[in-house]
Amino acid sequence: MVELVAEHGYEAVSVTALTERARVSKRDFYKRFSGKEECFLAAYDAIVARSLRGVLAAVEEKEDWRQGLGHGFLTFARQVVGNPEAARLALVEVFAAGAVAVERMLYTNRLFEALVAKTISPADGPTRLPPLVVKGIVAGCGRVARARLLSEHPRRLTLDGGELMDWALSFCDDDAARLRGLEVAGAPPLPPTAAAPPPGDERAMILAATARLASNEGYATLTVPRVRAAAGLSKRSFDTHFEGVADCFLSTLDMLTTRVLAAAEPAYLTADDWASGVHRMIARLCRHLAGDPTVAKLAFLEVFSPGRDAVQWRSETIVKLAAMLRRGAPPTERPTMFAAEASVGAMWGVVHHFVATGREAQLPAAGPVLSYIALAPALGGAAATDVIAAETSAPALHR
Repeated sequence: MVELVAEHGYEAVSVTALTERARVSKRDFYKRFSGKEECFLAAYDAIVARSLRGVLAAVEEKEDWRQGLGHGFLTFARQVVGNPEAARLALVEVFAAGAVAVERMLYTNRLFEALVAKTISPADGPTRLPPLVVKGIVAGCGRVARARLLSEHPRRLTLDGGELMDWALSFCDDDAARLRGLEVAGAPPLPPTAAAPPPGDERAMILAATARLASNEGYATLTVPRVRAAAGLSKRSFDTHFEGVADCFLSTLDMLTTRVLAAAEPAYLTADDWASGVHRMIARLCRHLAGDPTVAKLAFLEVFSPGRDAVQWRSETIVKLAAMLRRGAPPTERPTMFAAEASVGAMWGVVHHFVATGREAQLPAAGPVLSYIALAPALGGAAATDVIAAETSAPALHR
């Protein structure tokens, strides 16, 4: 399974191919698995269990918690580089294997979150970091590893364990405890930014219909005839603009995310400095997502449905957002591209958590933590918390 998935992708794997590669009969295969999905999940579980044992052993080798945590991240990076086929199955192809596999991946993330939280917790007190920061750290590590696996040259895979370790440890500042006092109810959600498509703009009409259908009934229900009917257009019109349902859906995501970012960006421009502007823009984005369930659902839940193409779309979108995060930063404060991508991936993971648990309306309250994830690698934990505290206590004119 690991070999075939790495060569052809999960969707192209068949039971016949599996039995031929493994040199077993189909009868023997079906004694152990009900089908290729169950076989995939068994392979996934074995890979994750081996990875978790290795990371745990690396953490426990060091007495100091910082050294232990750093050693754990170095070990994770070496696992990805040392066995990219297994890493690709667990970090990339899992999205193509269906909802059960994605849920299994989210459970795996929670196991790693528990390990990180336990490692950084003092013996006589609560964890040093808010749980959402821990969740972000794990999501960010997965993001940078996934990006390397999706690169054009996966056989020349490199994942700098030192960079990953430095990025993760940048959050482990005692000042992060102050974020708990800032996790208060923020400004109310903003209304959706959607507007009716211009008359005669067929592409915009198709995108609007796709957003409406996918939000109400899910990506799995989308078909070209249904989208055409909802848009009131012919098959010829649809084919002029899109190659199929997946292409149309990802274009819809592009349209929606561009619209939300454009609405939030002015908040960045109201600040006198880069760090304050980043916080204001993140706060504004949280309010938009809280008030626009269509964007929240499609960009953070249904985005998993199209499989590998959607994983690539999300990876490319995170690169664009990372470039936005770095833009305008003074040279002394500008995060590296590695840190920016990891931080945006971390924030994406936190937002997904809120949307997946039906709490997107509470996202404004998570703004301080999301800003900390964006700023701490560039400024340090204490300075990042100072900026967020100052912004949170200031009059809400920029909101």
